[in-house]
Amino acid sequence: MKKLTNSQLAYHGLRIAFGISFMVHGAVRFSDLSGFATKMAGQFESSILAGFPALSFAYIIPFAEALIGLALLIGSKCVRWGAFAGCLLMAGIMFGTCMLQKWELLTSQLLHLYLFYIILNNPNTADVSGKSA
Repeated sequence: MKKLTNSQLAYHGLRIAFGISFMVHGAVRFSDLSGFATKMAGQFESSILAGFPALSFAYIIPFAEALIGLALLIGSKCVRWGAFAGCLLMAGIMFGTCMLQKWELLTSQLLHLYLFYIILNNPNTADVSGKSA
């Protein structure tokens, strides 16, 4: 049995904990998906994102969060693409936050983005070849 270094344990601990958090954050919204999407889209009524753009993105968010979290939990090459997808999702969410000028929410969103960056940039994350350090 291979012994893991402290660095590897820290990486896997972060990956698993963040994966669970992100997956559950999306999955708990499934029980009232239309309520969540309608409420979120309603915040954009006075913006250029009103209507279909905001509502469609609001419906996508829970599924994206659940799948991205699951990818982090699965490990291997899934981590790489899950973390990259997480960065893209956070960019979309942050765009909406900026459109609403809700600057106080950006700190939490930047923290999520930074955690995806740490996971994606970690030498323990499998690269293009499928190998990690």
